[in-house]
Amino acid sequence: MIAKRTYKIGIVQAKIEQGKPDENIPKGIRMIREAAAKGASIVCLPELFNTGYFITSQQLQALAEPQDGAFVQTLSKLAEELGIYIIAGYCELCDIPGRIYNSAIFIDDKGKTIGNMRKVYVWAQEKMKFREGDKFPVYDTPLGKIGIMICADIEYPEPSRIAAMKGAELVFIPAVWSIPAARRWDVDLAGNALFNLMYTAGSNPVGEGVCGTSQVFGPDGEPVAVASKTEEEVIIAEINRDYIVEVRARIPYWNDFKENTFSMNAVETY
Repeated sequence: MIAKRTYKIGIVQAKIEQGKPDENIPKGIRMIREAAAKGASIVCLPELFNTGYFITSQQLQALAEPQDGAFVQTLSKLAEELGIYIIAGYCELCDIPGRIYNSAIFIDDKGKTIGNMRKVYVWAQEKMKFREGDKFPVYDTPLGKIGIMICADIEYPEPSRIAAMKGAELVFIPAVWSIPAARRWDVDLAGNALFNLMYTAGSNPVGEGVCGTSQVFGPDGEPVAVASKTEEEVIIAEINRDYIVEVRARIPYWNDFKENTFSMNAVETY
């Protein structure tokens, strides 16, 4: 597989209607089409895009879908039609009744599911709604090696380091990030990009209680594209894999890093 050296990504920032997938999904389709029209090879939607985040456990249980459910099938058809990759947060139903996950599906440009990431660090009372995941996957694609984390997963330094040590050059973070924590959103995305000399791309909604500001940071920790705090929009950023190499030559973190100070068992586990 010969991966592209440069390509564009699209980050969707939308107002998510709580408990109303019939309104959210058509909006997501429109915004994905907009991103594709602007040249994006891969598009990311926020966390729990189909259902919304601020609803009860009972509502989530009623709206949860399996990995091959209607929401994922709709996105799969769209990805194949447009010839793009799609990452989307959704509420995942599994085989055990009553057990659901806060997940993100990863669909390739042929409409095939190539990954499903389950949020590991479910936040505070979220534990009353969702089962926790236990892996930080990295996917080898024609666009390079891509990781996925969900919202609070980016609050910890280890997940991004694990992804980077598995070869990730770009990590997508579908999120629902609050206004009081807005500063942490900026710092976490920039810091994890810089410390690991890779791209980070966060997709966040707008609306009551959330801070918007979907954004992409380069491997030098500098912003590449930043959305507003309040408006629905699609932002486009170019990923340059050669620039990652350039930055890693200039900032020698990876040459200087001492792996024996970091648990390699953790890397194997995840």
